[in-house]
Amino acid sequence: MEIFAALSVGLLILVALLVSIRTFALWRRTRGLPELLLCLMLFSATVLGYPAMIATTRIPASRMWPLHVLAMALESFGILCLLLFTLKVFRPRALWARGLVAAAFLMLVAGGFAYFIEVTGENPRPASELLGINLVNTTPMAVAYFWTTLESFAYYRKLRLRLRIGLCDAVVCNRMLLWGLMTLSAGVAVVVNLAAMLAGSFLSAPVVVVSSCLGIVLACCLFLAFHPPAWYKGWLEQTVAVKGGQALPSSHGGNG
Repeated sequence: MEIFAALSVGLLILVALLVSIRTFALWRRTRGLPELLLCLMLFSATVLGYPAMIATTRIPASRMWPLHVLAMALESFGILCLLLFTLKVFRPRALWARGLVAAAFLMLVAGGFAYFIEVTGENPRPASELLGINLVNTTPMAVAYFWTTLESFAYYRKLRLRLRIGLCDAVVCNRMLLWGLMTLSAGVAVVVNLAAMLAGSFLSAPVVVVSSCLGIVLACCLFLAFHPPAWYKGWLEQTVAVKGGQALPSSHGGNG
């Protein structure tokens, strides 16, 4: 089980690193805010924050509280970037969306401050006993992931309609679906771990297995969304052509 969990974590971090590097390169060309936010989110929350969070489960705050503070700061910053990314891409002018991001930001700040006070105290409690603080910190994470999921799936439905009449590329349409599935997997993982913590079974074998499986799903969706191989692109376009009753050129599947 430990090997499976390690492979899942390693795969997710590697894919997130590749995508963040590619997105950073894209941002250097476009100087677009969404590209920068996506890059920062993946690098902060996943590449750096995820292993730091895992380390905090093995090293108590009484021995190394700066690690705990750093892990929480990285995760919170990554979640804030995701919230701003979703706001900018899907709801840039919606007042309710701005309010949602503001409320989530305040919860991240409040939860982070309470966590800092706790872990820097004389006798810091383990994470499993910080139910109130964990609930405050986890809520904006779940909001960020599930909100992004809903927005992605809604936009995916619009793209499917455009795809049927030839106004959208199959790879772009599928990318939106994969992004929604990725954030859905992350959101479910957050809820599973919070529920396990509330039930007193945090880091139990079933929870680790479920989290590891969700991590693999997340990594696969992220990779296929931003680094789709030629065979995957060909399969997508062939599927669209078959559904549309179009004839597919024989050499089409080999193009990337």
